[in-house]
Amino acid sequence: MQLTVKESVPLLDFLVNAMGNPSRTTVRNLLQYGSVQVDGIIQKRADFRLQAGQQVEVRRKEEWQPEKASRKAIKRRKAAPFPILYEDAYLIALEKPAGLLSIGTDREKTKTFYKKVSEYVKDSNGDEGKIFIVHRLDREVSGVMIFAKSEEIKEALQENWAENEKIYLALVEGHPRQREGTIQNWLKENAALQVYICHENTPGAQLAVTHYQVLHTYATKSLLEVKIETGRKHQIRIHLSGIGCPIVGDKKYGAVTSSIGRLGLHAFSLEFTHPVTEERIRLESAVPPAFKVASKE
Repeated sequence: MQLTVKESVPLLDFLVNAMGNPSRTTVRNLLQYGSVQVDGIIQKRADFRLQAGQQVEVRRKEEWQPEKASRKAIKRRKAAPFPILYEDAYLIALEKPAGLLSIGTDREKTKTFYKKVSEYVKDSNGDEGKIFIVHRLDREVSGVMIFAKSEEIKEALQENWAENEKIYLALVEGHPRQREGTIQNWLKENAALQVYICHENTPGAQLAVTHYQVLHTYATKSLLEVKIETGRKHQIRIHLSGIGCPIVGDKKYGAVTSSIGRLGLHAFSLEFTHPVTEERIRLESAVPPAFKVASKE
């Protein structure tokens, strides 16, 4: 796309108007990845001021979209440590196993999901291979987890994180009174790191909204599909415990059974808008085998 500048204007504003009003995040990513030239020179500064008469060139979509940096184009020197659900030049998503920290803590810095994936990406791409934390899952939770490959992509994903659809599978004790419902209240964490329901006027209280529906009912357990509008710490765990159906294995919030050898919570799917192509992507992680075994109890 060849464009001629008619008046002095910042490059970002010029591109937004000339390209039919895409999101400003999309345009910033185009700049970051060298897709824009001004008078034949790549220009990455969004605040670069154009002058009348200058020529701006924007590379065609098929030249910059992630599919051009496909899995086949990324040479691997060792197998991935976990199943890869999606990867391109901008991000990578994998299945996190239960029992592994998402990122390091003061007590544990090396045995983490982030560390293992980081080593894999670096080994595959050399010193330039880096990943950045976008979100977290509790140590006990398995499922879809995504990392960005640059600070800019991380910020773009986090900026719109609330708009993403996050679905969990929860194996719980007992049977909810209603087949589906919405739980909405305020949560706060105490000094003992226990999350509890509180009044909305409590200092530090955070609104938490959880939707659930029963997928299957077993003799002593139920399998629920859970969607969250907010991402508070232990939100699903405290909310399901609050309706009398604590998650299997979650003794911290009232469970009395642990027959599956892990917490019965799995990040089943994540649907988000790609920060560069603006394509809507849905990733899914298979139901853990332990959940299926429990259905027979």
